[in-house]
Amino acid sequence: MFFSILYIYIGRWSVDVTEQFIKLPFNSRDFILTLLNTTKSIPPVYHLLNAVYYIGFAGSIAFMVLYVLIYLKDFQTSDELLARYFIAYATAGAIYLTFHIYAPHYVYNVPGYDTDNLFTRQEFVLPSLHNTFAAIHIITIWKYRKRLGGKVLLTINTLIPFATVLLIHHWIYDVLAGFLLAWAISSLTDGWMAKIPRTLYQLEIRSLSAVTLLNFLLAALLLLFSLEPQKWILLFRALLNQP
Repeated sequence: MFFSILYIYIGRWSVDVTEQFIKLPFNSRDFILTLLNTTKSIPPVYHLLNAVYYIGFAGSIAFMVLYVLIYLKDFQTSDELLARYFIAYATAGAIYLTFHIYAPHYVYNVPGYDTDNLFTRQEFVLPSLHNTFAAIHIITIWKYRKRLGGKVLLTINTLIPFATVLLIHHWIYDVLAGFLLAWAISSLTDGWMAKIPRTLYQLEIRSLSAVTLLNFLLAALLLLFSLEPQKWILLFRALLNQP
């Protein structure tokens, strides 16, 4: 959220390449609207993907931290995950500051989407951090794929790319770029471990427990918002206009 606000000022020099980008295959208005309309025509799938999308960012991070660090106490994997998050944020931020592409629903002015919020911006599209993190999670948790927790996390993160594309929050190329970035980062950080005394890890676990709880609350709020976005927007605006 902080970067989203800061981007208003430092992102003014970023080059908009949307016009050139939408000339690529699978970026046409007809194709994008067909994806959305087909998804909406199957209500159970639409509502599932909607929930996955809004829970997928903060929620998937919270689940990963809870499972890997707090439940399994796998410090090696936790350190790799921390490094991957940091590098992904830094790389994506540098790209957004250099050039940007707008989200498909924004480009084609599709109604029903919140295009003005503090959590993200419509320029934060390629690479998709949603999908970068989903791929990082899949790569990181793969060694626990036979455990129940690993299976649940793999399922959630596997659904995220479908949710972002079929609900037209992202272009197909955003997903591919996110996967490529995740693979590069994961290869770079494989086996990395911070040299932190084990006693400090206990403090880290307690701190991250609180952060994880906040992430769960944020994910729940985003899910409620996703069910009736216009209603919540009107409520927030009414509260802000209160004397």
